[in-house]
Amino acid sequence: MSDQILVSAVVFSDEAGRILTVRKRGAELLMFPGGKPETGESSEQAAVREVAEELGVELDATCLRLIGEFTAPAANEPGQDVRATVFEHPWVRVDSPRAEIEQIEWVHPSAEAANLAPLLRETVFPRLRNRHRLGTVAVFTGSAFGNTPEFAQAAEVFARKVATAGISIVYGGGEVGLMGVVADSALAVGGTVHGVIPQSLVDGEIGHSGLTRLDVVADMHARKSRMAELADGFVALPGGAGTLEELFEVWTWQQLGLHTKPIALYDVGGFWQPFLAMVDQMVASGFISSRFRDSLIVSEEPDALLAELARWRPQAPKWDGSVDKD
Repeated sequence: MSDQILVSAVVFSDEAGRILTVRKRGAELLMFPGGKPETGESSEQAAVREVAEELGVELDATCLRLIGEFTAPAANEPGQDVRATVFEHPWVRVDSPRAEIEQIEWVHPSAEAANLAPLLRETVFPRLRNRHRLGTVAVFTGSAFGNTPEFAQAAEVFARKVATAGISIVYGGGEVGLMGVVADSALAVGGTVHGVIPQSLVDGEIGHSGLTRLDVVADMHARKSRMAELADGFVALPGGAGTLEELFEVWTWQQLGLHTKPIALYDVGGFWQPFLAMVDQMVASGFISSRFRDSLIVSEEPDALLAELARWRPQAPKWDGSVDKD
């Protein structure tokens, strides 16, 4: 087995879907901006520092979103492999390269370019080409299994569908109950699973140690905020009070216009029908607009649910004066 070189890399996309690549002086192949972490640096810190040095751009570390970890032959070190933690960051303006960078070039992932480093050509670009419109979905579900095997079976099917569609999962970071089923099932088919868990639950030994990435945060509030930042959409599977709390919060934020991301209910065995009946009563009683009830995606089929998530378009927020309130 060859030695592995650890690096952090960052993907920037423009409106045409092209990816920013760089070529270092004396090198022939294009690669992502990034480089090797210094002693004591996290992957995110290394990515931010390297991009500043190479491109003169100061990134917001909170906007970095994990795509995954990838291994490929190193571009400039024969006989060695590079193991890259690859993030994506919203588009930034790059005027000219700095440091050892001689060239920058925007390349579409579907382009047949011969001058790409193996990391790009063999691993990351294929992932980007096959990626679903939703890059990352937040999954809310229970830390118990429920009283019927149907719940765990459905969670496994759903997680595998998500992972094989090229969608990353962010969830609460636990290894117990349906949470653990979701994580293990996605990982089993090569998916990317990002956990976010409070320190108190790590101390309680329910954190999942085998995830692509596990962020330990201060408390439950920080957990929900971080998951919401990372997600492009939300899916609630069967669960208990914690699942309801997470669901209600992101749904309320959606109504207020604090985010414009889709929310779906995976209605395993009609699990969410009592909840929907309660919401219908809220609508009938004049406490919720029917358009916010209609904004919820409900499906028993994972494929249909993912398709609806991709097609979803946001409603006007609650206090938008251009919309009649009902």
